[in-house]
Amino acid sequence: MKRRPARRKAKSPANVLRPFWLLIGVLLAASAGAAYWAATWPGFWPKHVTVGGNRVVATAEILQRAAIAPDANVWLQNARAAADRVAAIPYVDQATVHRWLPANVRIDVTERRPFAVVRFADGDALVDRDLRVLESGAPQFDLPQLVLPRVSEPGAGAFLHARDAVRLRDDYLTLEAEHVAARMLRFDRFDELTALTPGGVVLMLGDDSDLQGKAALVQPILSQAAVRGRRIAAVDLRAPKTPVVRYGRDRE
Repeated sequence: MKRRPARRKAKSPANVLRPFWLLIGVLLAASAGAAYWAATWPGFWPKHVTVGGNRVVATAEILQRAAIAPDANVWLQNARAAADRVAAIPYVDQATVHRWLPANVRIDVTERRPFAVVRFADGDALVDRDLRVLESGAPQFDLPQLVLPRVSEPGAGAFLHARDAVRLRDDYLTLEAEHVAARMLRFDRFDELTALTPGGVVLMLGDDSDLQGKAALVQPILSQAAVRGRRIAAVDLRAPKTPVVRYGRDRE
């Protein structure tokens, strides 16, 4: 009977690589040396960091917040963390850190725009449309006032999440969409919306759940009074089917 040839035992990966260990060691050492050289080479240290897109926030403040180390490899620094530090500035909406060879850095920012002045129980503050507090105090801006007598001012950089703050913001936008200018908005003790126009007309708007329909009535009423030369002191739209107009003194 014919014998079958014995199968050769497969070589292990270690045995296969054994003749190349020296070469592999040399390559690993060279790679480590190249990585160390790249990490420490001054040519990758940022010599100039430029800033763009800012008008309100000072360039110096952005550079300080970004904290790009001048004596470290720019490619090993955390660009996302630097951008997040810049975005923490109240007036900054978005920040992006761009890098390109050999070690150029540019920080681009998008700034927030003032939207309203919020009057809190303990002071005033300027906010943007997202209700982020841009700065505390009473800035001189010709902007609508949102009155929140039961809310404390949270400080610059914070976002307002109070229910009444969001409602007043949304109510202002609803009035604006119906071409009704409002200088001041607030809720009374019965949780009903009151607005004041730039012309001094008080708008009693009641429940704001149906504000859009009520807002659509405001301009026709004001326009009709203007044609007649009458000055309106207040418009009561709490019952929109039967609006009540209170006139002030007629114009001379």
